[in-house]
Amino acid sequence: MPDSISGIEEGYKIMRAFFTENIERIYSSFMLTLLCIVFLLNHSNQNSSQSMATLLLLLSPLMIIRKPSSDSLPFGLRYFIASSLALFAYSLMIFFHHAPSEIAWTSMRGLSFYLLAPVAVYILWYKPPSMQFIFWLTFSATLFSLYPVIKEYFGHGARGATSAHPIFWGNVCLTTGVVIFILSRDKQLKLRGKNLIGLIGLAMGLTASFWSQTRGGWLSIPIVLIALALFRVVKVRELLIASIILVVIFSTSEMLQKRLLATIKTSNSGFHLDTSTQRRIDMWNVSIQAFEENYALGNGLDGFSRKIKELREKNEVKFYFEHAHNEVMEVLASRGIIGLVLLISLISGLLLTYWRHRKSTYAIAGLISTGQFLIYSTSEVFFSTKFTITYFLILQSLLLIACYKVNSHKSVPNEIS
Repeated sequence: MPDSISGIEEGYKIMRAFFTENIERIYSSFMLTLLCIVFLLNHSNQNSSQSMATLLLLLSPLMIIRKPSSDSLPFGLRYFIASSLALFAYSLMIFFHHAPSEIAWTSMRGLSFYLLAPVAVYILWYKPPSMQFIFWLTFSATLFSLYPVIKEYFGHGARGATSAHPIFWGNVCLTTGVVIFILSRDKQLKLRGKNLIGLIGLAMGLTASFWSQTRGGWLSIPIVLIALALFRVVKVRELLIASIILVVIFSTSEMLQKRLLATIKTSNSGFHLDTSTQRRIDMWNVSIQAFEENYALGNGLDGFSRKIKELREKNEVKFYFEHAHNEVMEVLASRGIIGLVLLISLISGLLLTYWRHRKSTYAIAGLISTGQFLIYSTSEVFFSTKFTITYFLILQSLLLIACYKVNSHKSVPNEIS
């Protein structure tokens, strides 16, 4: 009798271990699939992407089953998680510190997506993607970016034809196009036709960017080209050829000329800024006034909009916007110096981690993509909007994990494979 009982107990333990292991495997695979879907949809439909991202966050507490100990993660990943969570926690404190409003609530919903950092890292740490997986995922994202272009081309949508603001969408697609091009130059990636695929992905990213008519993204292209040459991703002659092509495109495209040259107009009184550029400068002045009310903590998540309403009532301004169209100005107005320091901590931590791994293709992609976001943030709030926060954290999680997990540290993309 005791032998039969012990046999039953042993069988129970075996079955329990079997089901637990399989459930964990299914759950991990499902979460990875969901993460990839969110990343892909970021390039075509913001609403669907954010719905999936919300589902990802809701299911993430179950990861406690296989949550890695903090000691098992490299310092760079731990710092990335800690700085993202600090941004969320501080924003939440600011939200409750001031009287909640609809704009403050909308802003807090967006900032809550900084919680995706540990979720993405834990998912990818247990199921580290291969070089081929990252390459094809990134290329697929550039394919998704064509959907809004096609939709608009056939007359079923407005500029960008996506639920996201065309500026955010266009710059996200441009960033992904640059990343796939960099990854295609990795000599460790054994894939036939990878250089051509990388060029196609870059072309699709550029197409989406041009279609969005986003000047901020276009102005980043010369800087990106120089960075690619400095990191030896492209040769000098390739840089010259690319520059010539860009000059030809600019000189033959009436739309590009109008958008870029419209930044500064001429009149009988001389040069003056166009309405869009001048309006941004006016908004930055409003941000400074909001910041001056509380240097340390800022004026609340809706601090900019409240200040601009106050000035409108005094007839000191004639316009109204909900945010400052510049990341630094927005953060200073809403979260003060402490908020800006936390954001700088996140970005500088990423840049330092990538710099330490700069012989890796993934680190170079991380450095350049983070730099692109910094450029974009001079004219928009890319680190304060849920759509771009989601994209940025998933992309950087992929590249960070690849720096540690993918065997590419010996790869120096100084030649075309």
